[in-house]
Amino acid sequence: MTFQPRTRRAVRCLSALTLAGVLGLSGAAPYITLQPVSAYADPQSELDAAKAKLAEIGAEYQALQTELQQAGAQLEETASQIADTQTELESAQALLSENVSSDYKKGSVSLIDILLSSQDFTDLISRVFYVSKVNDAQTNAIESVKELQVQLQQQQTEQQQVLSDTQAKVDAQAENQARAAAVVDSLSAEVQAQIEAEAQEDENLAAGMQSAQDASNGASQVPVTGNQSTSNNGGSTSDNNNQGNNNQSTNNQGGNQNQNQPSGGGQNTTPAPAPEPEPEPEPPATGGGTATVSTPVGYALQMAGQPYVSGGESLAEGGFDCSGLVYYAYQKIGITLPRTSGGQYTYFRNNAGRFTTSVSQLQYGDVVFFPGHVAFYVGNGQVFGATRPGQVAGYGNIGWYGTFLGGGQL
Repeated sequence: MTFQPRTRRAVRCLSALTLAGVLGLSGAAPYITLQPVSAYADPQSELDAAKAKLAEIGAEYQALQTELQQAGAQLEETASQIADTQTELESAQALLSENVSSDYKKGSVSLIDILLSSQDFTDLISRVFYVSKVNDAQTNAIESVKELQVQLQQQQTEQQQVLSDTQAKVDAQAENQARAAAVVDSLSAEVQAQIEAEAQEDENLAAGMQSAQDASNGASQVPVTGNQSTSNNGGSTSDNNNQGNNNQSTNNQGGNQNQNQPSGGGQNTTPAPAPEPEPEPEPPATGGGTATVSTPVGYALQMAGQPYVSGGESLAEGGFDCSGLVYYAYQKIGITLPRTSGGQYTYFRNNAGRFTTSVSQLQYGDVVFFPGHVAFYVGNGQVFGATRPGQVAGYGNIGWYGTFLGGGQL
């Protein structure tokens, strides 16, 4: 019984502390301050759970990047096929038009005219043979136009399917980036720093962090579009008059895109072409050389941050694809290259003042080639270019793009 007063005092003290805590929580008195609580129970658990999630996201992200790299190459291939077929079609149409125009000016030659005007039997045979050859040439020209029109339509259909498939991959990339960004944003600065350090030795973890970082550039929110001009003059052909009268024009322009537009949406109405900025010297972030406005790599570097646009070769088209950026950069110094990466590879192999197949011998500003991809070498194992759909023009590791085919400068 002698400890009863102390026990009662202890109870009263505990009650007072409890009341004070309640008052503190209600705002009556600031006795207790609540600290933000992480979603994870402790720092180590937070770190382990975040690493596992980011590594999973990163593995998926790397697979998507490979698929998008291949999609970009396929888009360029179909665009090249469309351009080649378009050139052939225009040549065939011109030949057909020339033949028809010539016949119109000379007047039709009937069989009775040939019989009456022939000097003798030998002359008659020669005249019939000549008219037969002329008719065969016109018939062949008509058939060539028809076949090329069908081929062009098939290629355009294939291009649209590739664009649709690529858009689905870019949408998946955007979702991946959003998940990665949500994980990173939920972490404390200390845990983020720890993960960044460990990402140096973990490829999947590094890719997860890269996905979170890429979420902020907005490239995956730009709809994937083609930008090949395929004006088809001479749609239908009539055998009765040997003339293609129906002029079709298919102009699939992927103009300037609004980066705030949701991914997977349609195209905006193409605005007036954006003026070309006057480039200024910009040293590369990776070192290894000096960029000046007089070099192709210097002009290319000015396009950092521009969206990937299939068939794009200028700011007026809203962005660039990989070979389009190289084409643009060399045009700025007065050199017109082939338009595709494959054509550029062949051109450089045959015309470069220096061309090497060894990465160790590359020099700053070299144009470097990979299967379905082309970029500029900027030193320290880094390249700069329009990388893939859903990404902006920027830097990358030379090992990211597959087998190195070679590189050099004109």
